[in-house]
Amino acid sequence: MTEGFRRRSAGWRRFTIYLVLLVVLAVAAYLGRESERLQSLPSLDRQIIEWGIALAWFVVGALVVNQLRRTVNAMAARHPSADIRVLSVVNRALSAVGYAFVLVIGLNLLQVKVGSILVGGAVTGVIVGVGAQSTLANLIAGLVLFAVRPFQLGEYVSFRTYLFGGVEYSGTVVDVNWYHTILEEGGVRRVLPNASVVSSAITVGAREGNKLCTVPLPYAISFRDFEAKMSEMTGGRATLAIREFGTDTYTVQVEIPAEIDLEVIREAIAAFRAQG
Repeated sequence: MTEGFRRRSAGWRRFTIYLVLLVVLAVAAYLGRESERLQSLPSLDRQIIEWGIALAWFVVGALVVNQLRRTVNAMAARHPSADIRVLSVVNRALSAVGYAFVLVIGLNLLQVKVGSILVGGAVTGVIVGVGAQSTLANLIAGLVLFAVRPFQLGEYVSFRTYLFGGVEYSGTVVDVNWYHTILEEGGVRRVLPNASVVSSAITVGAREGNKLCTVPLPYAISFRDFEAKMSEMTGGRATLAIREFGTDTYTVQVEIPAEIDLEVIREAIAAFRAQG
């Protein structure tokens, strides 16, 4: 049995112990509040003890949830290849579920009807939800990006979507958070909503510092002739590839070094049109 396996096993045992402890504490707090001895006490004394049990539950329950989260962090830290974004999602989800469990049990110990609170807040929730559609769309898209991971931090990528009017945005991925994906290129920082990133055609692995441009060409212009013209105008430093075919045009992706002006692409197209 390897050292790594023993550590993983110990981590899972610790996680299971804390999880069982949380449930046992919840059951014990509930049984303590419902015990016959407590019910036989005077009303004021009983109420003070019930509040004491609830307060103790909130404190101890929060501590146990925090230990659960730390255990998961410690287990993930032993895997150097673990994605920090996935770890962030797991941490937040575990915290949300754990603290929600502590809150619900605590409210029940205080004899607060959780169902009434949920029903009473339903109308408000609908109103807020309608107003927050964009935010929720980006949050859900962020979860998709964390789970699917179509690109990594530090990779050079290009996004193209109808939400940008067909314009491509390229750059090095410097951050992916719950709401935005952030690119940097040549001192320019682009902050793109996650919902638009998920719906984009994504090109990953373009050479960092190069410019990517998608050019629709009429079928009258030969791809080989256009490729030769671009090679001539850029000193052989342009890379071209056909990406898709349309009804009247076909789309060519052109990649050129960052120091070359995109004007050369326009000039090449204009030269062919002048010949035609």
